[in-house]
Amino acid sequence: MDIKKVIIPLLIAGFVLSSLSPSIYELSRKDMLQTDRQFELVHNFPTDYNFYLSRIREGLEGRITVTEKYTSEPHAGSLIHEMYLFMGRAGRFARVPYHRAGDVYHVARIVLAITLLGLIAAFSMKSFAGIGRASAYMTGLTAFVLAVTASSWPKLVEVGGVWRFGGYMAWWSVMDSLQRITFIPHLLAGQALIVFLILAVTSVSVVTNAALIMMLGLSALVLGMIFPPGLLFVYTVMAVYFLLSGRNRRRLFVPYVIIGMVSAASLFYLMLMTGIYPWKRLAEVDMIRPLPFDYAEYFRAMGPTLPLGLIGLVVALMSFETLMFPAVSWVIAWAALLGIFAFVPQQSPLRFSEMIPHVPLGALGMYALFRLYRIRPFRIVAMLVPCILIGTGVFHMYSSYLWQRDFVDHKIRATLPLVPTGSYVMYPLKDFISAMQFIGEQTKGMGVVLSETTAGNYIPVVSGNTVYAGHDNTVAFEVKKEKVREFFSGRMNADEAHRWIQSMGARYVFFGPQEREDGRVNDLSLSYPFLRQAYKNNRVTVYFSP
Repeated sequence: MDIKKVIIPLLIAGFVLSSLSPSIYELSRKDMLQTDRQFELVHNFPTDYNFYLSRIREGLEGRITVTEKYTSEPHAGSLIHEMYLFMGRAGRFARVPYHRAGDVYHVARIVLAITLLGLIAAFSMKSFAGIGRASAYMTGLTAFVLAVTASSWPKLVEVGGVWRFGGYMAWWSVMDSLQRITFIPHLLAGQALIVFLILAVTSVSVVTNAALIMMLGLSALVLGMIFPPGLLFVYTVMAVYFLLSGRNRRRLFVPYVIIGMVSAASLFYLMLMTGIYPWKRLAEVDMIRPLPFDYAEYFRAMGPTLPLGLIGLVVALMSFETLMFPAVSWVIAWAALLGIFAFVPQQSPLRFSEMIPHVPLGALGMYALFRLYRIRPFRIVAMLVPCILIGTGVFHMYSSYLWQRDFVDHKIRATLPLVPTGSYVMYPLKDFISAMQFIGEQTKGMGVVLSETTAGNYIPVVSGNTVYAGHDNTVAFEVKKEKVREFFSGRMNADEAHRWIQSMGARYVFFGPQEREDGRVNDLSLSYPFLRQAYKNNRVTVYFSP
């Protein structure tokens, strides 16, 4: 057996399992959970995790377009976030029950992570395909490992007598070399399409094949629907590569125009849909609460792969190394969009940190070291540098596992608050979930439920109902939160409250710990006599509103 054929698959399997290790640890500890709490394998922040699961549930229910379950205004379905609905449709085919929507999500993480790493390996190997058989394989393989393990400049931290690494921008999971491997499904899919398209559009033989052009255009169209900033990024890569291509420009022009014209339909669709509510809210959130971005911190978070890769970029341009031009175009496009979108309020430059720049920087960094290796006195340096960087990156990944393990341990022990809000992360109360299951059984997921924001975040996933407010994508979320608080505090006039509930189409009111805290009211029907108790357990009362 040719050992070379199994090294990359084994590395991919190892990286994916390593990335899943915090989840595996959490599963192994679920029996230690507080007795009043229900286990859930949350990935990413809970509010967004439930948001994605709500789309998957719509697919499990058999829908063909997505509706916004987090806002009560009537609206037609759309193709925005359709990827999660299709994931749900696949789960429906496999007979996954509604309450196991999370299983679909996590399986998608694994499948897409393997796909992405396979494409990163292909890009790394192709970057060195013409430099000699033995050198090409080892250099490409090292570039792949360097890209996957690339991490922040380290900060050495002692925790409980054990040393581990901290880093810059640790709050942004994309910068974490362990978490990003099996991150959010739509981001993994978008990144896989980015690598695939860059591999394709920077290959003259591929892009000039008439039979493949339409396929590339449709792939770019899908990218635009899944991850719009990714399509803008691919356009920019194509523009830079076109400028670098010299004599090949004439051969590239028509295929590039066709790919652009076919895929641009996705951006026009998104532009039209985000001009009307509730989908307009997607654009509004980025302007109301723009993601923070500090260039100095970001470049420190990119770690030593950044300066090494930039050296390789300069060397590749000076030597006109065409094999490196796809990586060069990738890095230049990334840097250009980081700068341009500092002046575009509709989109934070932080989104372009998701274009996996560590992949081309890893290839360019290895190119610089490959050229250095040719100078005999520097051979040892050229061999030591990637070993040190990869070793540092692996220890970063191990440190990330330790940080995440600590987080799981704290969450398992946590008892307060009863219902988390804001930045608190807790397992949900069993009574909390049971009340939602009752609503789902009574309504079959039809109609609006009124609750506070945390219950509102869970209800579309657990019962399948629409809520008045429960996520940043709720239309007029800031106004609705105050209205909800006013209602649950018992300060509304009863007739006004009844008309308000009827106007949103709500028949059930969820009254749990967070709702009770709004006004320290124990029995909401005393404030609003029209409410009828439909369900009650230790923590939650569900009211019916005729």
